[in-house]
Amino acid sequence: MSSEPSIRLSTQVGTAAFIRVEWRFLLFGVAMAFWSSLGQTFFISLFSAEIRGALGLGHGAFGTYYAIATTASAISLLWLGKLADTMRVERLALFVILGLCLSALMFSQVNSVFALVGGLYLLRLFGQGMTTHTYTTAMARRYVAARGRALSLAQLGINIAESIGPAAVVALLLVLDWRLIWLCLPLIPLFGLLPFLRVLTQRTRYQDGGGLEGVMAAAAAEGVDDRQDADILTISGTDHWRRAAVIRDGRFWLGLIWLTMVPGFTITGILFHQLYLAELAGVSMASWAAHYVIYAACAVIGTLVSGQLVDRFGGRQVAAHMMLPITLACAALWLIEGQAGVFLFFVFFGLAAGMPGTAVTAAMAELYGTRYLGEVKAIIMPLGVFSSALSPMTMGLLIDLGYGMGVLMLLNIALALLAQVGGTVMMTRPARVSA
Repeated sequence: MSSEPSIRLSTQVGTAAFIRVEWRFLLFGVAMAFWSSLGQTFFISLFSAEIRGALGLGHGAFGTYYAIATTASAISLLWLGKLADTMRVERLALFVILGLCLSALMFSQVNSVFALVGGLYLLRLFGQGMTTHTYTTAMARRYVAARGRALSLAQLGINIAESIGPAAVVALLLVLDWRLIWLCLPLIPLFGLLPFLRVLTQRTRYQDGGGLEGVMAAAAAEGVDDRQDADILTISGTDHWRRAAVIRDGRFWLGLIWLTMVPGFTITGILFHQLYLAELAGVSMASWAAHYVIYAACAVIGTLVSGQLVDRFGGRQVAAHMMLPITLACAALWLIEGQAGVFLFFVFFGLAAGMPGTAVTAAMAELYGTRYLGEVKAIIMPLGVFSSALSPMTMGLLIDLGYGMGVLMLLNIALALLAQVGGTVMMTRPARVSA
């Protein structure tokens, strides 16, 4: 553990000063976010043609198997996600990264539909699921005043992966077999991240949230048994909610559930079927892919802006408004033809990819405390994973039925508006736990 004393961080501390002190733990978050890409839809979908060709699958069938694997991983998160409430972040990260590397190695050997579903299940569980769960929970726990900035800076890892991943994979596929790529990829985090976990996860002086160990120590000092089955415990004047209380809270059903599910549904569905959407938009795949530079830049901007907004106004107040870029992105792709529509789509789509995650995670910590944040996120994250499983299948079936751009985009716009309304209600509704 670091010998530097923890200090209360003012929101007036500049981001540059914050990074200078906290660079190690922030780098841990960035690295975890980056390598979560191995289980993210945007990355797996880059191998769609090769996988479908090797196994003789159509778009709809591949989307269905993907949905099955993702749904199973979401269910598994309900149990596995609770490890964040019992394991130190260093040990949890070690377990998760090893699981992710083994998953990638197994995926390189896929030779049947059953192996495909199993490989996708493990990649989704340890990639999009547990890797993301580990770093977001740790960031939300260790920071209070700078929680938004910490989460947004860590999320830059996935923005970096999204900006370089597609071009790198396309180039590698020209010279290497897709199986060899998956065989080599996990060697990088295995030897480039694991040996440095202890250094990267040390506490430093701007970590004013205490982390899991700090909250547990505070509970012990106050004589509070934080392992009891009480639905809500008060530690140091803050209410910490257990899973049973959260699912009886109206704010969960009215707002948080939709703010979690809709971004995953829209972003995953569009990325999964981007080849078809590019065709409908009347642009070549080369032109479509070239816009990922814009997407990446806007995702970074959205991520950083959302972090500043959260630290200034609070995650609960900001979260609902993070749905607006989704609406604008889908409207642009649907209503504006040609290159102009694609350009505006990628601008707003990038913002949509970068903004919601930080605000929603911060809102969870504000609403329900941090002692049991692992088990709380373990019921909320699977909803996002489940929605990301549902969208490739749903949109794939609509495509197979002959529906075009209008129906696909209108569906996503309606869901984004629903989430925004629900999130607005969540901002003003007081806590109310039904019996």
